[in-house]
Amino acid sequence: MMRVLIVCSWGMSTSLLVESMLSAAAAQHIELHVEALSAGEYTAQVDMCDVVLIAPQIRHLRKSIEKIAHSVNKPVAMIEPFHYATMDGEAVLKQVLRLLPA
Repeated sequence: MMRVLIVCSWGMSTSLLVESMLSAAAAQHIELHVEALSAGEYTAQVDMCDVVLIAPQIRHLRKSIEKIAHSVNKPVAMIEPFHYATMDGEAVLKQVLRLLPA
């Protein structure tokens, strides 16, 4: 099972993206767990995920999030703003798959 952590502001709009990602994963028969946490909550969960994604609205925190994720050898990336705005779970799932080692 892939475990994805999305770091966002409050998790409200991100919950829609999580549902879209889970639907896309189910359609592809991929076991996926996605958790959206605020920038103040995510640090305790970083070591338990496979990939860390950063929501566009908190891009100003990118360097600090990357530092924490890299300290526990987790890949991290920004979610493309267009994919976030359109809640394109399939595109974000593809991004996750590209980040994971083969």
